[in-house]
Amino acid sequence: MPRTPMRTAGPLTLAVAAALTAVTAQAAPQRWTKISTFAGYSLDQPLGWMSIATAPDQVDIVSRGCRQPGVVICDGEARITVRSEAVVAKPKVLKSKACWSLEEKLSEAEEGPRHRSQTTELTCTIGARRFLIVERHWKGDKRAASYGRIAIRMAKSLRYPG
Repeated sequence: MPRTPMRTAGPLTLAVAAALTAVTAQAAPQRWTKISTFAGYSLDQPLGWMSIATAPDQVDIVSRGCRQPGVVICDGEARITVRSEAVVAKPKVLKSKACWSLEEKLSEAEEGPRHRSQTTELTCTIGARRFLIVERHWKGDKRAASYGRIAIRMAKSLRYPG
């Protein structure tokens, strides 16, 4: 009976397989839930993120919530805050019930020795309210891009009946 050669996985093959597994795990779909605030607006929030409820009319969540005294976010975490304020709007703008146009502002800040934070602020106007979505994480975090996508999804899901 002829023998077929046995194939073995070399170190490169194993490394590629491990990398593909990691990419697949990162690409797993995020699950979401709809939440409403006392201020009357609603939006999608990623499941698994923890609320650090700082105000009844504001959404304030962290990706994991390390809960160390005096620390808002630990390494490898992000914080997203959504709040609104009244604005004087033009009558044609008042018809909108969702964020159709977002403005983005990026910034960095020195937080301590070898620690810089990166902040993305997204703003939009719905009716007579301006919404501010602020995402903050530590510079160099490998999940920074996913935090940004989550903040944008939250902004696009905003609904305010006005």
